[in-house]
Amino acid sequence: MSGFPILDLVIGIIFVYFLLSIISSSGVEMILTGLRARATVLEDWLFKIFDKLITQPDGSRVSLGQAIMDHCSVTALSGNRKSTSYIDAKNFTSALIEKITFDPAKSGSIAKDIDELITALEKTTLLSTEFQRVLLIYANEAKDSYLALTKKTESEIEIFRSKVENWFDSSMQRITGTLKKKYSRPATLVVATIVTIFLNADSISLSKYLYSNPEARTRIAMQAYSAGTDSDFIRQVQQIKIANTDTSSINGLSAQEIKNKMIQKVSDINKAKLGLNDVMPLTWKQGELNDENGHFSPLLLFSKITGLLATILAIMLGAPFWFDVLNKVSNLRSTGAKPVLSTGDDKKKN
Repeated sequence: MSGFPILDLVIGIIFVYFLLSIISSSGVEMILTGLRARATVLEDWLFKIFDKLITQPDGSRVSLGQAIMDHCSVTALSGNRKSTSYIDAKNFTSALIEKITFDPAKSGSIAKDIDELITALEKTTLLSTEFQRVLLIYANEAKDSYLALTKKTESEIEIFRSKVENWFDSSMQRITGTLKKKYSRPATLVVATIVTIFLNADSISLSKYLYSNPEARTRIAMQAYSAGTDSDFIRQVQQIKIANTDTSSINGLSAQEIKNKMIQKVSDINKAKLGLNDVMPLTWKQGELNDENGHFSPLLLFSKITGLLATILAIMLGAPFWFDVLNKVSNLRSTGAKPVLSTGDDKKKN
């Protein structure tokens, strides 16, 4: 308790938003995992960028993207014809170089140095003209960079590989943006709406409840002030941040690992729900849209809709946002002018 009821009220509402955001984020993560959304986005990207056909050793014809996806260095646990949710940049580069430089006419040899690599890049028909030029630029830059080195700590091929890996990593960042736009944000809106309506988490009603119930306001404020040091909350926020910024949050998980992840998310939801129930009742009440005379009130309906929309918008900001706000408010509460200590001289004067 801060000693300032309004501050306790504000941080209590922020804490409610934080808990609701955890519930929503956990629900969204379960949906994305079940739909294999990350794998789907990555697969679409591979097929779009590497769409030229390649002849496999067994004689079948598939796109270069499919061949890379089926390569032994990137398949992980996903198996053939299925994309993993994550491809390491080094493994992707190895698969790409192997596919575009493999020469069955030379006993299946691949490029051994930068000159052979440049020759293979110039001759390949597996890449779009634009991407072919980009890789040739990388190869020539790697060659020039190697010649400029006074101390040869890495080969031209390694310099080339690092350039391709950086390109791949930047592409994965754009894929993360696509994942958010196509899957995460719509799913978050749907889940936030369902959670808010199901729990009747009306911001206006919650504010009134905390304002008129000092005991509940104090309890939730105490929980909010301690949230910043709660290891479970810290773990959940870190996981959400990783999921929001990295396509590798599901790194080729097995079925059992996916099941365990689902169980963990359900546990996170239950903990957040208990945190809310310990403080205030979140449920629909009979006749809450009626006025004091028992008649339906359009004004109360408008207030209810406004309060629900405010909560949905708050949840859309995400648990990491509200967790940071909680920490800042907690720090603000703990700051202030230090009391002036009496010195011996002051005592003598008195």
